[in-house]
Amino acid sequence: MKKTALALAALMLLTVVAVAAEILMHPVESSLIAKAGYDAETQTLAIQLVNSSDVYNYQGVPQDIYDGFLAAESKGSYYVSTIKAKYPALKSE
Repeated sequence: MKKTALALAALMLLTVVAVAAEILMHPVESSLIAKAGYDAETQTLAIQLVNSSDVYNYQGVPQDIYDGFLAAESKGSYYVSTIKAKYPALKSE
């Protein structure tokens, strides 16, 4: 039973990573964040920080949080205070 649950969890994780890899990223004006993208269907927010090729895929991010991020005067501050520690993330390279 535990092996089946672990296998299902791993499969779900791989599916999320595959979907997140297809998120279209756009440059944003920020000293912290280079690019961001969002998939409304999976509620996945992809963030690439400045000076890094790593992409952080935040899971379960509602559309209104992404909209708030885009509208924020300081996207870096909004990211740190509203997204970074609040939603689970998977790092991809």
